[in-house]
Amino acid sequence: MSTSDVTLTDLVQKRVDSPTVRRLLLAGIECFWRDGFHASSTRDIAKRAKLSPAAVYVHFASKEDLLFTIILAVAERLRDRLRELAEQGGSPTDLLKRLVHAYVAFPARMYKASLVANREFNSLTPSQRKQVVKIRDELEQIVGDCLERGKAAGEFRFADLSITRMAVVSLCRSTLLWYSPRGRLSPEEIGDQYLPLVLGMVGGTDSGAAPTTT
Repeated sequence: MSTSDVTLTDLVQKRVDSPTVRRLLLAGIECFWRDGFHASSTRDIAKRAKLSPAAVYVHFASKEDLLFTIILAVAERLRDRLRELAEQGGSPTDLLKRLVHAYVAFPARMYKASLVANREFNSLTPSQRKQVVKIRDELEQIVGDCLERGKAAGEFRFADLSITRMAVVSLCRSTLLWYSPRGRLSPEEIGDQYLPLVLGMVGGTDSGAAPTTT
């Protein structure tokens, strides 16, 4: 079992009490990742979960509801992790390094679920998308607050907070566009490589503190 599989299973176990629902979520992730949301039927998902087709509708109102549960779990887990890091304190530079490392490494460690969340976002209903966007906005705000503190403290030198925030967040999110679990670098090693890039973007310097492991 790969590191990403362990992380994915951990995510589902922490958020879902029912073993049956866990199996359906993991099966849904695999089907949506392999064949896409629209090409995956509830029968396909049930078969992969080794359950009857009716089992899906016992626990989820629709296939869209199952997808939403997956995407929401991924978004909330990353948000919770960034909240934890923001509460640890430390200098803005050290905090930014921890945030960037988590923003890059965590989604990559759950590659299939994260890719499904990004690729199938538009398959959600408007109401569901609104809930996910609210979480994504909070992620950006956590990064923005750190940048604002760093500039006020003289650790960062950038011209525009909004543009810099979006540049940092966009760089972190773009990892899934090219990352492969079969690549030569682990998610944590990629996170390490991003740190000097981001510090250069914000006009900061490396204080030497190691980022917190995601």
